[in-house]
Amino acid sequence: MIGQGITTVQKNEHFIRKYIFPLCAVAVCLVTRLLFFGRYIDEWDSVNFAFGLSKEYNILHDQPHFPGYPVYMFFSWIWYKIIGSDIKALIFSGVLFSSIAVFPLYELAKRIFSKNVAMVSAILYIVNPQIWLQAEKPLSDAFGLFFVITSVLFFYLALEYISFTENIEEQHRQKDEKKSLRYLAIGGILLGLGLGVRVTYLALIPVMFYVAFQLRKKISLRRIIAWGLSGIVLGISSWFVYLVVRFTPGKFFKKFLRHADYHFYREGNSIVTTDNYFERAYDIAYRFIAHCMGLWWQDAFLLRVVPTIIVVVSLVYFLKKVQWSQKIRFLSVLFLFYCLWVIFIQDAIRQIMVLVPFVAMVISAGLFYFYALHLKNRKYGALCFSLMVGGFVVSHAVDSVRIVSINRDEIPPSVAQIRYITENFQKEDTKFYCLNDWRLFQYYAPEWCSRRNSYVYFVSHMKGVRNDLRKLKKKPENILVSSKLFGRHKYTDRLKKVAVFKRDPYGVADYNWLALYRFERKAPAKKQPEKSDFSEKRVFISEQEGMPLVKFDEMR
Repeated sequence: MIGQGITTVQKNEHFIRKYIFPLCAVAVCLVTRLLFFGRYIDEWDSVNFAFGLSKEYNILHDQPHFPGYPVYMFFSWIWYKIIGSDIKALIFSGVLFSSIAVFPLYELAKRIFSKNVAMVSAILYIVNPQIWLQAEKPLSDAFGLFFVITSVLFFYLALEYISFTENIEEQHRQKDEKKSLRYLAIGGILLGLGLGVRVTYLALIPVMFYVAFQLRKKISLRRIIAWGLSGIVLGISSWFVYLVVRFTPGKFFKKFLRHADYHFYREGNSIVTTDNYFERAYDIAYRFIAHCMGLWWQDAFLLRVVPTIIVVVSLVYFLKKVQWSQKIRFLSVLFLFYCLWVIFIQDAIRQIMVLVPFVAMVISAGLFYFYALHLKNRKYGALCFSLMVGGFVVSHAVDSVRIVSINRDEIPPSVAQIRYITENFQKEDTKFYCLNDWRLFQYYAPEWCSRRNSYVYFVSHMKGVRNDLRKLKKKPENILVSSKLFGRHKYTDRLKKVAVFKRDPYGVADYNWLALYRFERKAPAKKQPEKSDFSEKRVFISEQEGMPLVKFDEMR
């Protein structure tokens, strides 16, 4: 008994010594996130999550919206029962799980590259502006990073523990095969759970297929399918069965069709809804470089020049020195299929952010390739390298603190607009036509959204405003219009700007600039043109009729 106790203590001490850095990194990540808790629900998805906690969990009423994010909502519900605040419960779930994600990221980077690369990767993850910002918001994206990184780690372990050496003992070979299949199944379970956080993670299924394809060289295909399929089916079933049973298969399927039609075909951000492919490519580059990676852009913080230079150097040396191997092929499959998802399916900042932890690994590896080639054998090489990495980390940290401070302390434009309307207008004499803000009004000013008298009307185009006004018997004195509505250029003579609300573009999840307009009932009388100007007027009118529809760009 004494010997067994000593052995247990030694194992625990060995574990602590071995993982002292990632454990400390998790603690640092958690503490820094707790210091900058967000205070506002400022966009549509956040309201849906909050109502799913405080009112009723019902995907048929978008509480939250389809597919219900049951895994994220389950953990948030636990904290909601403890904390009593919907926004704090939602944010704490993201803070906690995104902090724990540092550990699997460290382990993955250490196994693919080295311990030093893993340490730098973990630090870059902690100070990344977008990952930090999303952890401070009542959204599921930071929460989901844990399932993404951990599932990828177990898929890699499945590859690592299968031996491709011919001369190996049968006993060890069987052990390695069992470990590989076990890790494949665990990775499948985590990925299945991750799909209950964000459907975006469907882009990781090809990674699982790739691992299974590699394992078939040493393990029978039947066993691979049995273990892998069992894992992902178990992970998905843990939440999917509950949704289907609670909301019935018919209603669940109808909701799925409506959501898919809206999100990916009519009003979503897929390639199908893209009018200008060049603009889509530009937006993806802008969102990835400036928002997700925290690098310099024309409207960004000047200090970002420092990490931009270091990242470019590290990527050049990574591509120059890395050797094509099983490890790099594994990472390449991950990047390839997720990038295809971003290009064709979803290109929002929060979806692109999933790539950041893995890019951090590549950047860290590139830095050490640079160090080995130019600084390792020099007198002050280690000091210069430490200063370079330190400058990279500090510049990122300063920018991140600035951004999360804005998110915590400054009122988002969407919330500021609601406060302005409720403080300066009487709801009985006012009607506000808007897009996403309709849902925010239900959260911050529900008295404006009663069923009998809805003073806030959801509409996407100015045509909807005109159609609704025709139906009203009693026209409101104040007709207010949001800048998010399409087709405003056709009514410039009848729209009078009342107020503008804006905030730093890197410190807000959704619209960083909003304008509130008053819609005049009648257009101002126009001066009659002189006869000599008749031909010029005809030319002007023909030009205006050919004006393209101007859409509001949420990111610029």
